[in-house]
Amino acid sequence: MQTRIISWDKTDGYAPSDLEDAAEVIRSGGLVAFPTETVYGLGCDGMNADAAGHIYEAKGRPSDNPLILHIADTEELKPIVKDIPDMAKKLMGTFWPGPMTLIFTKTDAVPDVITGGLPTVAVRMPAHIGARDLIRAAGTPIAAPSANVSGRPSPTRAAHVIEDLGDRIDMIIDGGEVGIGFESTIIDVTGSRPVILRPGFITREMIDEVLGTSGDDIVIDTGERGEAPKAPGMKYRHYAPKASMTLVRGDEAEVEEKINELARQYPADKVGILTSDERAGIYEYGIVLSIGSVRDNTLGHDMYAALREFDHIGVKHIYAETFYGTELEDALMNRLMKAAGGQMVDLMDFHRIIFVCRENVTISPMAEMIFKSIVMDKNIEIISRGLVVLFSEPVNRKVTDLLEAHSVPCEEQSSRLLRPEDIDGDPLIITMAFTEKVSVLEQFEDALHVYTLREFVGLEDDVSDPYGGDADAYEALYLELKDLLYKMKKRLGIS
Repeated sequence: MQTRIISWDKTDGYAPSDLEDAAEVIRSGGLVAFPTETVYGLGCDGMNADAAGHIYEAKGRPSDNPLILHIADTEELKPIVKDIPDMAKKLMGTFWPGPMTLIFTKTDAVPDVITGGLPTVAVRMPAHIGARDLIRAAGTPIAAPSANVSGRPSPTRAAHVIEDLGDRIDMIIDGGEVGIGFESTIIDVTGSRPVILRPGFITREMIDEVLGTSGDDIVIDTGERGEAPKAPGMKYRHYAPKASMTLVRGDEAEVEEKINELARQYPADKVGILTSDERAGIYEYGIVLSIGSVRDNTLGHDMYAALREFDHIGVKHIYAETFYGTELEDALMNRLMKAAGGQMVDLMDFHRIIFVCRENVTISPMAEMIFKSIVMDKNIEIISRGLVVLFSEPVNRKVTDLLEAHSVPCEEQSSRLLRPEDIDGDPLIITMAFTEKVSVLEQFEDALHVYTLREFVGLEDDVSDPYGGDADAYEALYLELKDLLYKMKKRLGIS
C-alpha cells in the first residue's frame, strides 16, 4: 500500500485540501494515523465495523482488546452512550478536552467489534486541536488505538508510525512530537465508584479533587481474571522493546551500584540504561537515555522514544530505574512494568513478609509454607494472616495434605487476624486478591508496602481461589503459587 503523508502545524494547522482528504479516507473506511497530545493514534470510522477490523489487522491486535472512540464535542456522546453519570459530567467538565478516557454503557449504534463484544465503550475527547479538527471534518467518532504494531512501544513521532505501519495504512498526519508522551488515563464510570483501568497523566489525586472523594473511594484495577479486557492495555503485554528489560528498585545509591554491576556483564554498546535527565550523568557505562525530567515534570515524555532508540542502536539488555514518589508514579510504573514483562530486581531489604488472604485458612498459609520452603532464610520472618478471622481454626486439611504430598514442610498452625503490631517495622505485605489489598490499605494507615502477589511479580489478576473446587483445583493453586513465589524470590534478590 502507498501511504500518503501530510502535515499538521501548530501555527498553520492543515492545508485545507489535506484535511478534507484525511476526512474522506476516514469516511470511506480507510485508516489514518494522527497526532494527539498523548501518542499518535491509528484512526478509522468508529461506526464502521469493517474499518475497525482493518485496524486490528494492521496492528496485529487481539480482537478482544477494545478501541477508544474519539470525539470532538460532548454532543457526540448522545448517539453512542446510554447515559452520562454525574461523576462523568464532573470529570468531563474538568478534564475534557484532555488525556482522560471514560468507560460508558454503549448504545446499539456502536459496533461490537469496537468494544471487544462488551456492553461498554471507551470514549475520549483529545486536547490536540488537529485531532479534533479531523474528527469534525470526518463527521463521525474516530476509533483509534495507538498507531504502532501491537505490543511495541507507542509512537510519539510520525517517524515511529512510519517505522511500524508505513506500508499498512492509507495516510499518516505528521504533527511533530507529541506533548505528553504516554496514553490517557482510563476511568470506568459505569458503577457506583470510579475505577481507574489504566493510570495516566490524570492522576488519582486529581480525580479525588474534582469528585470530592478520598483515595480509598477510587479503585485502581488494571486487570480482570477470566474476563475480556474492559479497556486497552489491561490484558496483553504492551510497550515492549526488542531487548530484554529489567527494572531495578531501591534507594538511589543502591540502584546505581546494581545497574552498573548488571550492565558490566555485557559489552557497553549492547547495554541500555533508562533513567531521568537529572541522573543520566551518573552512569559511565552503556548507552544512557532519559525518559524526561523530574524537575520539569516531564517524566514519561521520552519513555517510548527511548525504548525505540534502544531498538535502533541494537541494544540487547536494558536496565531501568524505577520512578516511585512522583505524581505520575502509577502511570509510569504501569508502562515500565509492562515493557519489562514484570522483570524487576528489588533491592529493598524486607525482614518480615506477611501473606494475607481473607480467612487465613487456605491460600495465605499455603503461600507462607511454600515460600518458607523456597527461601530457607532464617533472617527473614515469613508469616500469614487473615482479614476476617472471627475465631481461630486450623489450616484447611486439603492444603496440608497437598503440601505434604509435595514434600513441603507443614507447620501446625491456626488462622490469625492481621493486627497493627504485625506491620511494625515496615514489612512487605502480599495479598492474594486486589480487594484484600484495598482492605489492608483502608485498615492500616502505616502499611507502606502492600501488593497483590501477581502485581508484585509484574502480572495482573488475582490468585485463583480453589474454594468449592476439587483436588485438581487445589493442585492448580499449588502450581500457581509455586511459580509466582519463585518469581517473587527473584524480584527480592534472595539468593
